[in-house]
Amino acid sequence: MSERIVTNPARMAENWRVAMTALTNLFLTTHRTLSGHPPQLGPTELLIYMTVSVANVQKLMRERNIPGAYAATGILPREWVVPISRNAIATATHLPRETVRRHVATMIATGLLVEDERGGVTLPVGVIKERGFEPLLEGMLTDFARSAETLLRIGVLRIEKD
Repeated sequence: MSERIVTNPARMAENWRVAMTALTNLFLTTHRTLSGHPPQLGPTELLIYMTVSVANVQKLMRERNIPGAYAATGILPREWVVPISRNAIATATHLPRETVRRHVATMIATGLLVEDERGGVTLPVGVIKERGFEPLLEGMLTDFARSAETLLRIGVLRIEKD
């Protein structure tokens, strides 16, 4: 028998402010952690960078059994990396297309993003280790665990047995 975490809509309504504060604080901690790390990105660049990061690994994340090295910091083979177009970035972020185009061009020029031969953009190969992102995970997960614990305690989230 397995367990999964589910939401409890009735408790969400009863604890809206607490739940929203926990989630917003988690977002702000993530933003503060990532934007304070070199290269220090402004809010728009960080939003674009995070969108590209998530898009690039979407194929891998759909796998039931992610190969161990790829679940950690191993460099993904290019066939696992999904490029994202500037239009898709604009759609995902609700940023104007011209804003995305301008920021992506600057981020390519500074080496934060690379143009993919298949179209769209990706992160540079080896970015997790080269940019020193590995140590950031612990603090972000600690805050996530605190937020999840709060949401479990007030009943907004609950553990359900399958």
